[in-house]
Amino acid sequence: MNNILKIKNLDLFFRSDDKEYQALYSLSLDFEKGKLHSLVGESGCGKTMTMMSVLRLLPKNAFIKNGEIIFNGEDLLKYKESQMRAIRGNKIALIPQDPMTSLNPLYTIGNQLIEAIQTHRKVSAHQALRKAREVMDLVKISDADNKLKMYPHEFSGGMKQRIIIGMAIACNAELIIADEPTTALDVTIQKQIMDLISEIQREYKTTVILISHDLALVSNYAD
Repeated sequence: MNNILKIKNLDLFFRSDDKEYQALYSLSLDFEKGKLHSLVGESGCGKTMTMMSVLRLLPKNAFIKNGEIIFNGEDLLKYKESQMRAIRGNKIALIPQDPMTSLNPLYTIGNQLIEAIQTHRKVSAHQALRKAREVMDLVKISDADNKLKMYPHEFSGGMKQRIIIGMAIACNAELIIADEPTTALDVTIQKQIMDLISEIQREYKTTVILISHDLALVSNYAD
């Protein structure tokens, strides 16, 4: 089995009032490359904390005491922060529950897409703009030239989520972590977003980890 990500014996703790509280106990998980996986459980069981451990984006009072997080054969827990910045958004992308947490309300959608592309790819502004237009088509947002000039507040929740997905495609992320990506959307839009994620996973052979509490939802999409 060709695993893109292996979590081995992960122990995660929170520190509060000079005491330590364990949240994850010797957690071990394997994720096969090019598949759509699901991480399912009730709220508060540690799904998001597990994936935030992979990205090394834990709260200040959280720390990993033991374990390994092997991504493409490298232990991310041994990486410096500068190395992790090169991984986040580039090799590993996050689709959050609320896309407004990832979109800056002060900048246009185009500016943010272009910045994401140029941060991880050595391309000119013109090439980045062309790529941004291609991405808009891929995530099924029409009239790209006008939409790229708009601000996040002018987009619906579903459209903002499509932009976040587009950023992951634009940077050719090998692993996409989708953290309850349809929670804030109505049922019709939920299906559209999940169909889009599934389509991208199949088309680009991207590995997707879907975090959800909804067994019915993941049963329709996970490999």
